[in-house]
Amino acid sequence: MLKVVGASWQKTRIGTYILIGAGLLVIGAFFIGYMERPEYDGTYCATALWNQKVGFQIENWKQQNDLVNIPKGVARICYKDSVYENGWAQIEVETQRTYPDWVQAYAAGILEGSLTWKNIYNQWANTISSSCERDESAQKFCEWLRELLTTNYAKLKKQAEIRAEHDHYWHQLHLFFNQLEGLETGYIRGASRARSDLEEEIPLSDFLLMNAAADIQDLKIYYENYVLNGNMTVADGGEPKNFFLPSATMLTKILRGDQPKSSLQLLFGHSTAGSYSSMLRIQKRYKFHYHFSPNQRSQTVPGVDITFTGYPGILGSTDDFYVVKGRQVQSIVGGVQIKNENLKLWQTVDTKDIVPLVARVMAANRISQNRRTWARAMTRHPFTGAKQWITVDLNKLGEQDNLYNTLDRDEKHDDAAVQLSDKDKAAIQARHDQLQGMIWIAEQLPGRMHIKDVTEHFLLSNTSTWLAKGRPYFQEIREASQYVETEESQLTPADETQLTNLEAVDKYLRSHGFRGDLMGEESIAYGNIDLKLFSYNARLGMSDYHAFAGPIFLRLQHNNMARSLEDQEDQQASSMGDERLSVVIDEDSQSNLAELELITERRSVRNDMKAIAMRKIGSGPFKWSDMSQLEQDHEGHPDEWNFDQVSPKWAW
Repeated sequence: MLKVVGASWQKTRIGTYILIGAGLLVIGAFFIGYMERPEYDGTYCATALWNQKVGFQIENWKQQNDLVNIPKGVARICYKDSVYENGWAQIEVETQRTYPDWVQAYAAGILEGSLTWKNIYNQWANTISSSCERDESAQKFCEWLRELLTTNYAKLKKQAEIRAEHDHYWHQLHLFFNQLEGLETGYIRGASRARSDLEEEIPLSDFLLMNAAADIQDLKIYYENYVLNGNMTVADGGEPKNFFLPSATMLTKILRGDQPKSSLQLLFGHSTAGSYSSMLRIQKRYKFHYHFSPNQRSQTVPGVDITFTGYPGILGSTDDFYVVKGRQVQSIVGGVQIKNENLKLWQTVDTKDIVPLVARVMAANRISQNRRTWARAMTRHPFTGAKQWITVDLNKLGEQDNLYNTLDRDEKHDDAAVQLSDKDKAAIQARHDQLQGMIWIAEQLPGRMHIKDVTEHFLLSNTSTWLAKGRPYFQEIREASQYVETEESQLTPADETQLTNLEAVDKYLRSHGFRGDLMGEESIAYGNIDLKLFSYNARLGMSDYHAFAGPIFLRLQHNNMARSLEDQEDQQASSMGDERLSVVIDEDSQSNLAELELITERRSVRNDMKAIAMRKIGSGPFKWSDMSQLEQDHEGHPDEWNFDQVSPKWAW
């Protein structure tokens, strides 16, 4: 009897313990439910580690909020894919100077490829893959292009290894290729880690193709005119094949204050022209502590911190927009494609010596202490990627004394030259020296480059603005390119007067942009696909930068301008300008205009059609669903491109 009672008591005690435990779990769940949980914004971070014995290791930190304290290692990265939120992804990569440069470069490539692998694949599928498989002629061109780029890559890498020790420029080219190889490795790692079957889809040759996007249109012209006919000369009696696409637009203006001694202000706007399929956009910041040579005891390069707008899988800005900072360096670099009618210039170009434009620009950005050395670095390998560039030294926009305006006024009113003392001459020379090198322009045609310090021209009141849309700036380049003048490449006096702030620059670039999807039955998925606005006030020492993604349109604040454009339909149709403007369009399907522009047929975009497209810019944002008849590849894109401005905030 006692035994039975003891057993019952034992069971009762166990039941009590179970009830108490359940109660504690309920209480714990109650408190946990009311605890504040961390909220993440979709920013993923990782760190690359390296030592000589183990090699490279990657630590993925998943989503993070405390970006400042991400372990540094050799390199660290934070990446946020916010394309569906604001049209841009954002990536920030930092390397450490205590590691060899090649380790920094390769680690940076692995990290970027590992985190952005999906967007790299989408960009490749939307542009390279879809273009190269379009038809037989496109396949043959891509086959030639891949062989050329792969052969050049092997040759350049070998040359860079030999010359890097004694040539700063070649050392940076070598690091570019190291980073590209790391990018390919990182892509494979990222796809494998996600258990995707896409890790072997993109060969190294296509990574080279993506990073040669700025060179491909020139190579297409060379291929059509000097390769297909087999004798390396333009076919006798045939019309040379040239491709004039609606161009990117770049506007630079220097503003001077009214006071006798005042600082200057820079206004800069840039709108890229490209295929809508290529609109997977990334704001990138590379903070790489490279050295001038492979020797770690050499100094770090001046251009350590480079911010630019770009694309997945491409290690520079094929938009041609950069902000460069570093040791005593603060500058902006912008470029657009230059128009060249003289295809005979290609006869002097050996494609075996081609260096991708993006590698040349990144090398120049890193090694240049001032704008003169940047321009001189760009004169190396001036073959493909024909562009016109402007670069401005922001550190030189400080307090001025109206020297140029004063001299200009004196020359108009004085009957005789004023005799100057040696002291006055020395003071004037010092002022000239202070202003030298503030603004440089560099223009490239196939096989030639012209560079010049144009600071003095910009500081004269009547030449403080430059609108770059492909018209050569220098007379020598205009003559060499056989450029034909057009009205649309010039600013009117009224335009000059109104361009006093970034909002005015915004309005001007939007109202003069091109939207190929608004041309009715002749619509094409090509046009101005973004807008970047940058200003720098030297008096305050502050810069302002923001960017819009997607085909441009007149926003709500520009409604009055949109109505004005509608009222001026006939006037615009007769004054659109360039009669030679044409785009490459597939004869069977106008929809397949992709980033490579690989198609062989061409048809002009008439001025009246361009006028209609420009006038309709006020009709609203671009939607892929409205372009369903074109069947253009756009994996990873939002349907409607109606986004507000983005001003990236960086952690490191």
